[in-house]
Order: sequence, then structure tokens, then C-alpha cells
Amino acid sequence: MKNVIVATLLGLASRATAQIATVCANTDVCYGLNIPSNTASSGSGDIFFQISAPSTYQWVALGQGSGMTNANIFVVYVSASGNNVTLSPRKGTGHVEPTYSNSAQVSLLDGSGVSNGKMIANVKCSNCQSWSGGSMDFSSSSGNWIHAFQSSGGPLKSDDTSASISQHGQSDAAAFSWSFANAKGGNSVNPFTTSVASGSSSGATVVATSGTSSCVPRPTTGTFAAAASTTTWPSTIPSNFANHFPTEFPSEWRSNWPTARPTDGGGYYSRFPRANPSSWPGSPWLERDTINYCDSSENSPSNTIVPLQSTSNKRITMMLIAHGTLAALAFVVFFPAGAIAMRLGNFPGLIWFHAAFQIFAYVVFIAAFGLGVYIANTEGLLSNYHPVIGIVLFVVIFFQPIFGFLHHNLFKQYNGRTFWSYIHIWLGRIIITLGIINGGLGFMLANTLGNGSHSGMIAYAVIAAIVWLIYVLATVLGEGRRRMRRDADAPPKYSESPVETPLESLNPSPERGARDAGVHGYYGRRKANP
Repeated sequence: MKNVIVATLLGLASRATAQIATVCANTDVCYGLNIPSNTASSGSGDIFFQISAPSTYQWVALGQGSGMTNANIFVVYVSASGNNVTLSPRKGTGHVEPTYSNSAQVSLLDGSGVSNGKMIANVKCSNCQSWSGGSMDFSSSSGNWIHAFQSSGGPLKSDDTSASISQHGQSDAAAFSWSFANAKGGNSVNPFTTSVASGSSSGATVVATSGTSSCVPRPTTGTFAAAASTTTWPSTIPSNFANHFPTEFPSEWRSNWPTARPTDGGGYYSRFPRANPSSWPGSPWLERDTINYCDSSENSPSNTIVPLQSTSNKRITMMLIAHGTLAALAFVVFFPAGAIAMRLGNFPGLIWFHAAFQIFAYVVFIAAFGLGVYIANTEGLLSNYHPVIGIVLFVVIFFQPIFGFLHHNLFKQYNGRTFWSYIHIWLGRIIITLGIINGGLGFMLANTLGNGSHSGMIAYAVIAAIVWLIYVLATVLGEGRRRMRRDADAPPKYSESPVETPLESLNPSPERGARDAGVHGYYGRRKANP
């Protein structure tokens, strides 16, 4: 019996000293963290964290890392029964849906479940100091974390740890730095529970937060579900409002009211303070047992998640801007301009101007391509449509000068278009069109990275559409002019008479040779654009 009492007292002592640091994304979504003393001193070992969100949310997640790439993510959603929660450890591979990972040594603790409109997961993690692609030192002063949630779509209600989840909104996710100062301390087996909270919900019961917590999430239903402050002053004062209050003390009080503090040095009066102290020891109003909600004014903004803007994120943003600008110049300005000049231009050296201009456009695209590949690889986006199309365009454009050289030489040799001519011409048309479309896909992808610009996307769409229409019109006009020149430059048709033709073929005259030479000489002096 004595051993049981001692063990109980030791357990209560460890719980009392447990430190819980709590941060909130808003009044509904909060996260708590406890780093036991042993883990805080060694830098590795068990840690405890709590994830809390309304049970109407589809999912909520907390992760380790400065971004989704290589992040150690823990997704929580309502179970199939609707009374419990499902904890799904996942590996982040970029700005795509994270995949389930069975390498995380995690377990749900008592107090996890759904109650009072909240889904809460109290989690113990035994290997969160390192994971595939990252690590975290819990002896340090802070660590980089990420969070996200999906508030629409209704509860997921699934027991499948690999269940598909909808993408979060742009403003419903952030990377932040979490200070470990208030999280270190204690050696509780479950720092989030001390007593069972009352309630009528079935299933796992949500329990009260214990230890030294920065703040606790406010329940959405029940006695304490009110907002942080619902008291408002009336907009108008009743006309008889002042008549109910006295304007002065009663006359019999005035003569008995003390004018100064008693001066005797002891006795009862010595218990009164001689000055206005900053705090009155033993004052009863300091003994109130208050609940420190995360939406209280005292917790703002210290316990509110502040998105982390790291140097790496700023560099990625600048690279995205440079990539988009260079790629847009290549496919919306330079490539179409070079093609339009070839269709409508008529000056000496046009072919070489066209070749040099398109090579310059390709050099600009090479710079954009390099930036794009780096960003896609860093953010885990290489399997996305935009980078895949960009890689295909980069490879195909590499062969365009070769096809153009074959087209030009064979056109001069045969005085007309050949197979390589059509390969070069139609491949160029496809490249320009696909490149313009891919630019729009790039703007859409930038939105998922939190770097999108709605006005920029609209401006790009309008300008790109106008340029593409001009390019198509120039192509149609150029082909029409070429056809007219070809018909005008054609040699005159000779009579198809069965009598004249054989005689003429048997007795070729010098005039015919001169005429044929004149025709070929004419082609040599003036040819339609290939």
C-alpha cells in the first residue's frame, strides 16, 4: 500500500512539472508540445504533442520541417465511428499529398477522441528526433514546424491511415518556428491528461489540459464555448439611468469617514499597506482558478502562429519570379516574334535573322529552364504537369535548329518543301502553343506554393492569348502569300496536244532551253519564303 501511495505521489509530481507550449493558428486550431526533461537534455527521446481542431474539419496536420518537402507530418481526422480520431504519419514529398509512412514510432494516448465539437489527438512520438530526410534537436531553443488544415468538405470519417485528403487552402497552412522554452520539463507519461472532463459525447473522452500550458483551445460547445469577450456596452443610455445612482455620500457618513490612515505601528491597522503595491500578497482575487484560452487577449500574439519567412523561402520566391519572367519572354515574345518575321518578312538574310532570333529565344528559355528544374526538385514538384511539359519542350527545342538546317538546305536543293520542312514548321507551331499554355499551368502551380498572383495570371492570360492570335493570323497570311507567289512563279503550261508534244520532244529548240533556263533563273532570283 505504501509503495502504491509513493508511486502515485511521484506520478502527480511529474505531471505537475510538465511544461506544455501551445500555439494556435486561429481560435479553433491549436497545437501543444511537451519535451520531457530527459529528452531536452539529450536532444533525443520521447516527445508529446497535441493536435486540436473542430470535429467538422476534414483533417488537421502538424509536421516537422521548414516545408512540405522531406517533412515528418502527422495528419489527424475523425474515425469511421465519428467518436474517435485516426492518426496518420506521413512523409512530405513536396507540394503534393503526403504519403503514409510506417517508420514513425507514434501512439495515441488517453484523452484522444471527439467530444464537445473538438477532435483531439494526444500523441507520443519516440523517434521524432530524426526521420527520412530530416532531423530535429530537442535540446535546442526552437525548431521549424509546419501545420495545415482543411476546414471544408466535412469530417473524413475514416480508419484508413492512407486515406486521400483534399488539398488545404493557401491561407490554411504555414511554416513557423516553435520556441521550446515553455515546452521543456517533466517526465509525465501523458502530460495532457489529469482528469476526465464531463460531457455527453460518446467514444474517447477529451480531457483537461494539465501542466504549465501557455493556453488551451476553447471548446466549441458547452458552458465555456462563448467567445473571448461577449460583453458589450449599450449603444444608448436610458433617460432615467442617472436617477438610480446617488450623487453624494449620505450626510451621516461624512463625519465618520477617516481622512488619513491610522498611524499606530501595530495591531490590526499594520496589516494595511502603506503604499500602492504592484501586487497584494494573499489577495483573494489572485487565487481564482482561471482557464487560459488561446483566443484570450493575453495570448495574442505570443501564442499565435507566425508564418516563417526564411531566407530559403525568399530565395525560392525570387527564383519563381525570375523563372516566370524569362519563360514568358521566351514563349510569349521571342519565339512568336521570330516565327512571325519568317512568315511576313521580306528582306535579304531573313532566314539567318530567323535562325539567330530563335536561338536567342532558346538561350533565354535555358535560363528559365534551369531555375524551374531547381525549384521543382527542391519543392518535390518534378512529377507535376508544368515541369514535365517544360522538360519535354526543352528537349524538343534542342533539335529544332537541326531540323531547320535540313529544311533550308533541302528546300534549296529541291526548290520546295520536304519531309524535314514540315517537321520543322509544325514542331515550331506546337512548341509555341504548348509553351504558352504551360505558362498558365505555371501560374496555377505557383498558387499551390503560396506565391501565386491572381492579377498576374489574368494579365498573362490576356497578353498570351492576344500574341497567340496574332501568331496564328501571321501564319495564315504567310501561307496565303506563299501560295500566291508559288502560283505566280509557276512556268507556263504547254499544250497537251498529242501531236505537238511528241514533235517538240523530238526536236528540242534552243529557245526552249533558254526558256527553261530563264524559269530556273527566275526561281534563283526570287523564291517564296520556305
